[in-house]
Amino acid sequence: MNWEQITELCHTELLSMREGLPKVVTLFPDARDVPQAFLAYESATNDTIEVAIRQFAEYRTWPKLTPIERIMLSFRLEFAVSIGSLLCEQPAPWEDAETADASRNTEDRLGWLLLFAWGQHGFTGLHDNLRRLLTEEDVD
Repeated sequence: MNWEQITELCHTELLSMREGLPKVVTLFPDARDVPQAFLAYESATNDTIEVAIRQFAEYRTWPKLTPIERIMLSFRLEFAVSIGSLLCEQPAPWEDAETADASRNTEDRLGWLLLFAWGQHGFTGLHDNLRRLLTEEDVD
């Protein structure tokens, strides 16, 4: 799959993942605690989500996930759609060559977007924005 196809796949999965989820505010009852709670949820679900992503990358199926795991995964999928959209618009050399093993290439791209890129920028960017946006003045 190329970046455009990967992005569309992530977008489709994001829409599906969001169906039936509880409202995020139910997980964060006190707005002042959102950044800390988000960090705790990320830490608590990270291993399970990594396994789920690797399973999806290889087999295109998700294991059974709890609502909080699905919510945390939806943040990653949304990030992947955003980054993937940028990557699919770029000419070479940003668009890497398809390999002979297209399924392996797809696994690598999904893993890169949902594991590496999320770990390097996605989570910290979102967490920092939550901290910045939810100041004492905003909560009162």
